Amino acid sequence: MNVSCISLLTDFGLCDEYVGVMKGVIASINPHASVIDICHNIAPQNIVQAAYMLWFSHKYFPENTVHVAIVDPGVGTNRRIIALKANGYFFLAPDNGILTLIINNYKCLPVCLTESKYYLSRVSSTFHGRDIFAPVAAHLSKSRQLSQFGETISTHQLAKISDIHPIKKEGQLVGKVIMTDHFGNLITNISQQDLHPKLYCSTIIHINDDISIQGISDNYMQVQKGNVLGIIGSKGLLEISISSGNARRELGIENGCPISVIQNKALTN
Repeated sequence: MNVSCISLLTDFGLCDEYVGVMKGVIASINPHASVIDICHNIAPQNIVQAAYMLWFSHKYFPENTVHVAIVDPGVGTNRRIIALKANGYFFLAPDNGILTLIINNYKCLPVCLTESKYYLSRVSSTFHGRDIFAPVAAHLSKSRQLSQFGETISTHQLAKISDIHPIKKEGQLVGKVIMTDHFGNLITNISQQDLHPKLYCSTIIHINDDISIQGISDNYMQVQKGNVLGIIGSKGLLEISISSGNARRELGIENGCPISVIQNKALTN
């Protein structure tokens, strides 16, 4: 087995030295590893956003990539750090729900990290990214076996996000905004698989009980400039957008805002 790629997904931002130092630790242990940034602008402590971004990103990497996901409000507590293998990839993350979608969709082999010999010699209570995650990822990328890093546990023992998927309620599909991209598009947890494509034209989307959108558009220019629209984005999730505009700024909507969708066959008759 030759693991040579490590991805990094964090809420560390790029204003501080945190990401660079992690890369320095990795390079010191495995200078041949290719380290690729997925994103470091996850909203602080937003585990749901991290879970979805990890899910939609991981499969575009080479087999045996070590995916490191760190959004860790519980750093320094007795929360566990988990390494697991799933679908030909390795994942390394705090046990706080970041791995929910991986666990839900793949057969997994999880290990609870307990072998401190793979950590740095001094471990800070506030920067496990540098002192634990980076060195463990580097050692793992040098083709070591998961069992060398700790104790095998069951996936049933892992923390999971309970409300990560939308729910059906009174004839509606109820979800929420989980993240906003650089363009201000509001990305929801309602997936393409949750919707019936033949009913896109008659679909009604309600946002926060005060904004309604008729239909799901095929592209951003299908409505007039400045109008609000619903669209299935590249992640396969329903997005709320403004044609040639910024939906987050212009609508004043933040993560967690409720979104409900009605797809009624009677409306097409």
